Order: sequence, then structure tokens, then C-alpha cells
Amino acid sequence: MEKNVFETGLPGLDMMLGGGIRWGSTVTIASDLEDRVTLCHQIVENALKQRMIVYYMCFKEAPERIRYLMDESNIDVEKYEQERLLRFFTPLETEQLGMSSTARDASELLKVFNDFITNVMKQVALHVMSGKKVMFVLNNVGALNDLLNEDPRWKDFTMRGSTWLRKLIKVISLQIADLKDLEVAEAIADFCIVMENIDGIPYIKVTKHSTAGWIPYMSSYNQIEIAEEFI
Repeated sequence: MEKNVFETGLPGLDMMLGGGIRWGSTVTIASDLEDRVTLCHQIVENALKQRMIVYYMCFKEAPERIRYLMDESNIDVEKYEQERLLRFFTPLETEQLGMSSTARDASELLKVFNDFITNVMKQVALHVMSGKKVMFVLNNVGALNDLLNEDPRWKDFTMRGSTWLRKLIKVISLQIADLKDLEVAEAIADFCIVMENIDGIPYIKVTKHSTAGWIPYMSSYNQIEIAEEFI
């Protein structure tokens, strides 16, 4: 029988999550440490190995930078892109408008983003109907927060997207945020995975979902290991 959760591939984290991430969930990894990217890419790699389709949304960092970081983590980006499992997008990259993002009118950005989201929703719905599993990655919650501050109409997209995701099966949304954006992240996520350095020791916890407090973990260049004996 198929499990009703996605296993992250990190035994300690899956224990904290009661088995894994529930399908339809929006999850934010929040930290001021680079470990948040390491953890995110570790989960993404596990999704790719399970033949999930990963839509990687790039806002403040270019796809080239993300590819580099994933390559550094020994993820075969070229292979997964050729197989159409890993797909990078810059939703607000509208070079056809012939203007920089700071010069664009909010209404034009809203239309471009709306068209993008509508197209992606159609693609994902078709994937799910054909039995595939999908993961979204948003590489900067702060970018979304900036848009929300500029124009309240952006909130419609976040609310609509979250509601839509919960209705679909076999879809997960994964986000990366700085600690300063934790409050915003918690408002749009089912729960947050928070990573902090406390007295020189890295700790991890899950908000709104787990009774476990701060758990120590080990961090290497491309891998996070959680101390399961503390859970």
C-alpha cells in the first residue's frame, strides 16, 4: 500500500515529521545558515531519485547559480534536466517587456505571473492525472514577501496556490527563507523547518507540526544528518 506521505530521505527529519511530509503540504526551510540550501537540495535529490518532477522557481537567484550549487552537492543536474524531471523557471523574467523589474508596472507583473501560474497549474494537473508526483521549490520567500508589500493583490496568488495544492494529491511545495522572513513563511506554510546555531552547535526543529524541540544535527558540505537519539 502506498504511503500517504513523502519520505524526505533523512531518517531523523522523517521521525520529527511523523513519517514524512504529508502530500499537499507547503513546507518552509528557514535559517540564516547555508544549511537551509543543503537540506533543501538533499530533499530535492531524494524526490528526483523517486522520479518525481521538480519545478524549481528562481526569484532572486538565477537558475545558473542553483545549478552550480546542486552540482556542488553531487546532484546530476544535467541528467535530471534531460529527463525533464528537474525544471528551472524564472516566473517574473519578462525580457519581452523590454524593461527591468524595478521599472515594470505592478499590473504587468501580475498578469505575467498569473499567466505563468495558470500554465504551470495545467501542467501539474496533467502530471497528477497521469499518476506522477510533483514538488515545487521556491528559492526565496523574501522575494514573495517584497511583492506582497508592493501590492496586496499578490496575496491572491499565494492563497490560491496554497488552496490549489491542498486539493491535489501527490504534490508538495518546498520553500527556502531567511530567519527574518520566518513570520511570513509560517503564514503561508503548513509548517517550517527551522535551523539555528545555538552556542556554536547547529540545531533543527519543526514548527506547528511536531512536539520535538531543538534537535542537534551534523552538517557537511552537501549533507545534513540529524541526531535521532535526541528525538
